[in-house]
Amino acid sequence: MIEVAQADCRHFQRVAWSWLRSGEITRTAHLLSPLEELCGFNYGFVYLMRVDERTVKIGHSEHPMRRLRELQPQYGKGLRLVGCFVGEPPVERFTHRRFANLRVRNELFLDHPIIAAYFAQTRTEIRERLQALHICSSACATLNKGLDLRMLGTWLSRRG
Repeated sequence: MIEVAQADCRHFQRVAWSWLRSGEITRTAHLLSPLEELCGFNYGFVYLMRVDERTVKIGHSEHPMRRLRELQPQYGKGLRLVGCFVGEPPVERFTHRRFANLRVRNELFLDHPIIAAYFAQTRTEIRERLQALHICSSACATLNKGLDLRMLGTWLSRRG
């Protein structure tokens, strides 16, 4: 965790939000904002991958792009990450239950516009909730303790 004196909270907030708005993405090939990246370190992502023109895969991973590379030998080079949002395994299970009527087998589902709409809507709702998070040091009493600030610390050390 980054240690910042309590009095530096406002400055830290300005720097943190500057980083979050910077567009710097490291793990998900520009599908996510830096804020989603930061929160995904702790919670992982529920992802939507297109398997072929009729089938999609819904799953959970801490690193969706790495998971894509792991699955390509099984599903072929046509496998594409088309959407994801910050979420834990129970959210993935809820999503599977929600679209049970479209299930082909296991984590594979018929590609239907309602699934894409669900991913877009859920991502928007989660981004709005994440925007309300207080991002600061572990010394700050209002810090959301669920956040891992290592990415932010790395960025701050490079920016001086």
